[in-house]
Amino acid sequence: MAYVALYRKWRPQDFDTLIGQEHVSVTLKNAIAADKIAHAYLFSGPRGTGKTSTAKILAKSLNCLNGPTPNPCNQCSNCQRITTGTSMDVFEIDAASNRGIDEIRDLRETVKFAPVDGRYKVYIIDEVHMLTTEAFNALLKTLEEPPAHVIFVLATTEPHKIPATIHSRCQRYDFRRIGVADIEKQLTTVAVNSGLNADAEALRLIAVQADGGMRDALSILDQCAAAQDGVITPDQVRRLLGLIGHEWVWQITEGLAKRDTPTVLVKLDELINLGKDIRQLLVELTLHFRSLMLYKAAPDLENIEMYSDDKRVLSNQSAWFSHEELVRILEMLHTAANEARWAQEPRIVIEMTFISICRRTAGSDLTSLIERVAALEAKLANASALPVAAAAAKPQPSVVRETPAIPVVPPKGKKVSPPARPEPAKEPQVREEVPASLTEIWAAVLKELLTTGKRSVHACVMQGQLASLTDNQAVVRFTAGFPKERTEKDDFRLIVEKVLAQVSGQQVRLTCTLGQDEPARPALPSQESSARPQEVEAAEPGEEHPAVQQARILFGGKIIKIDDTNQSES
Repeated sequence: MAYVALYRKWRPQDFDTLIGQEHVSVTLKNAIAADKIAHAYLFSGPRGTGKTSTAKILAKSLNCLNGPTPNPCNQCSNCQRITTGTSMDVFEIDAASNRGIDEIRDLRETVKFAPVDGRYKVYIIDEVHMLTTEAFNALLKTLEEPPAHVIFVLATTEPHKIPATIHSRCQRYDFRRIGVADIEKQLTTVAVNSGLNADAEALRLIAVQADGGMRDALSILDQCAAAQDGVITPDQVRRLLGLIGHEWVWQITEGLAKRDTPTVLVKLDELINLGKDIRQLLVELTLHFRSLMLYKAAPDLENIEMYSDDKRVLSNQSAWFSHEELVRILEMLHTAANEARWAQEPRIVIEMTFISICRRTAGSDLTSLIERVAALEAKLANASALPVAAAAAKPQPSVVRETPAIPVVPPKGKKVSPPARPEPAKEPQVREEVPASLTEIWAAVLKELLTTGKRSVHACVMQGQLASLTDNQAVVRFTAGFPKERTEKDDFRLIVEKVLAQVSGQQVRLTCTLGQDEPARPALPSQESSARPQEVEAAEPGEEHPAVQQARILFGGKIIKIDDTNQSES
């Protein structure tokens, strides 16, 4: 008798032996038991997950001599014919080979005939997405209203290619990738019942490489069984599948962590000389760095498939990288894998990637950058606070300058008696300050206004200069009237007083004065006598009044005489 491949020999024969698709098997069993059988089904999912096997199990459940039943007996003639593929009522059609409109027209003619042996005629159309648009259109009406004895089962790995009109006429079941644990358990059962001596680690390695497909896993096990010399070992599986191996991946990871470019390039050259596939190296490195990332994020995470279950290795190597570095390295490896797929020389791609990883800048991740910026801001804040702190530590007396009083112009021919001399106000207790510190304090005030977003206050106040600072008063001198008057209003004044208190460390009352800086002020004729009020007489005819002299000196210009006699006569 000819040898039967393991994936054919161990194909599931009922819903209970269907691995990893409980959501499909339970639903179909309940539908059969309740006699709610649809006229068309769409099975979609990855390869080797049991789509065609489920279709045959459904056909046996419907045509079993003891049925319809959720559990076909697999002993009656109908079940055995369906199992061996000789039934006259179950048709398996390969849509990749019969994709034209002519084949679908022939199918439409045959569905009219009644079943030969069973209750239903079952049409299993595999890879149905390969049908042409015309073939789909020809199938629409038959699929929507088939004869009562006909059931369609459409199987595909690419459901997005099927027209929506076909979707709407079918009950869709999505088959999932089978878990590694389920595949490993089934492989163990197959190995024991087939007399194969397989190492548990080798079976786990086969289950991982099967990528969720039971058929692929059984095919790999069949291949290893043909090449075994006693026991199926992990090394034998790696050789047959062209895998790199944990040891090589761990050594390259160590070199990347230490930024040891020569060692990494030498290891890569040794792998190439051993005939290893560079693309497979990128795949396994990506899986290992994914394991490091997950372990670093959640060391106690369970039931998550890892590249290696060696916790000691994961703990040691994950400590060599930050989380941001692992994410960045994974992005670079993914990019390299995509480029190597189409590159003429994939070795150059992986060499550039390894060199880039080794030359990554330490602390280039976002978290480190934020920390560095915060440290620089703290240093700048400390540096700007030093002059203010020095000014507060060394108080010095400040000089309060008084602006000269402008004489009042009396009417012609009259004298104005001088007002009573005011008693000199009691000088408040002042701190001895160096005048230079006033400039520093004022600069700190202006900077604080900008920092806190008080730009309008800053634009007005910056036109003044701190003239004096006592224990309870701060005098700011302005050279223009508008900024002085605006600063004196309560909203701006309170803001400036608050900032002055923060900078100087004391509560002060803001007073604004109008005048020019001492060095820029021109000497006035009456400057010596301006400090004390005196009697001002009207100027004699032909002489210039002292007030006019001061105004002309301050503001410039010239005197224009107006002839009053002409105006009065007119």
